[in-house]
Amino acid sequence: MITIVTDRQLPQAEMGLWIKAQQAVDAKNYKYAVSILRTLIKKAPGFLAGRKVLRACEVKVTPDAGRRSSLFSGVRLTTTRKDPETVLVTIEDELERDPYSISANETLYAAACDLNLPDMAAFALETICQGQPNPKKHLHMLANHYIKHEQFAEAAETYRRVLQIDRTDPIAMRGEKDCAARASMKQGNWEGSGDFRTKMKNKNATADLESGDKMGLTRAEMETRLAQLSEQYAADNTSLPVVKDIASIYEQMEDYGNSYSFYAYAYQLSGEADMALNDKAMEMHEKAMQAELAYYEQVLATDPTNAEAAANLAARKKEIALTVVADAKARVDANPTDAQLQFKYGQALFDAEEYSEAIPALQRARNNPNLRIKAMLMLGKCYASKNMTDMAIRQLEEANNELLNMDETKKEILYMIGELCDKAGNKEKALESYKAIYEVDYGYRDVAHKVESAYS
Repeated sequence: MITIVTDRQLPQAEMGLWIKAQQAVDAKNYKYAVSILRTLIKKAPGFLAGRKVLRACEVKVTPDAGRRSSLFSGVRLTTTRKDPETVLVTIEDELERDPYSISANETLYAAACDLNLPDMAAFALETICQGQPNPKKHLHMLANHYIKHEQFAEAAETYRRVLQIDRTDPIAMRGEKDCAARASMKQGNWEGSGDFRTKMKNKNATADLESGDKMGLTRAEMETRLAQLSEQYAADNTSLPVVKDIASIYEQMEDYGNSYSFYAYAYQLSGEADMALNDKAMEMHEKAMQAELAYYEQVLATDPTNAEAAANLAARKKEIALTVVADAKARVDANPTDAQLQFKYGQALFDAEEYSEAIPALQRARNNPNLRIKAMLMLGKCYASKNMTDMAIRQLEEANNELLNMDETKKEILYMIGELCDKAGNKEKALESYKAIYEVDYGYRDVAHKVESAYS
């Protein structure tokens, strides 16, 4: 089995070759260095540092490096599946001719994945990205690779590179923030001795997953299925059905971070035409973010005096709110006449404390009969948050008058009217609102105390 080795682990003969290669590089005799390093890599295919120097020298001695890859972008020149250990040696023949070859580097990536050599796999994708004028697709692949191996800092940096190419890329915008936060948690040792996803789940959820039946599969069956799909993905990482199945398995395993990554990639593979995949990706992203918040809250529950945890929780809540806003805005921009999307956008803006920006979206949603009451309630909250008490009361009273049944929404509206009237100094009108709730639901919040104390 091939493993990654350092120069100190090289046998004496291979160490001699490595020293000669370094001397050739220092003398800028790159062609000679290539010949030495090719021999060295055949003898020590797991010597990643040597392979990196070899690739850099090949670029130096290949005047049209990258041009062939641009001409044949996406065309697999290697069509037969070979033993991965053999590939690590023989693929260098093709890479010497064109070190930026997409097909050759993708073959190296697949072989490295098969051999569980994530650093070498990342190097193969990185080489493609360096050689292409617009490597957006492979940068996304590289980010997903880093996420899969919980290298969140590297994933965040990769997403930043995507944003340098396309500042509006929604997946990169979300991914950069998400991975940066997860990298911060990892660096701060938030995860303890266990892995991130284990820490985020409580004991009951984990026990249920281990013993229960998720979509007809046990935990062990899901892991077996995921291993099978991973082999298919390594053979062809552009297969939409395989990517969708992997996303689904991760979802069933409640690994929402990885599920999000694969649903997002599946959406890309669909040509960004399958909006159901985009919706699923957004759902998984929100669940992953909520799981992070739950983890921070768990830390605080254990140590309520942890000021750093409290600060991180507040900051992450704000980041997540802004991320949800970006998601909602992207959907509204794609379909501006959808009232449901307008409402969700307004609600996301409210949660992010962007009250002025939320108002026009909620006003548009209010024109839809099915959303009217909910939108008016949210508008009332926006006005109240901006200290526009009279406008908030007027909006809420209009909503209250349109509701005939005393359901939970009407109770919330009446209670909020009461609070706002109290704030405005209109105690009599506030009491009337509380009484209306008291008459049908004695136990609602603290209305019993508010009403009864008025008679004492």
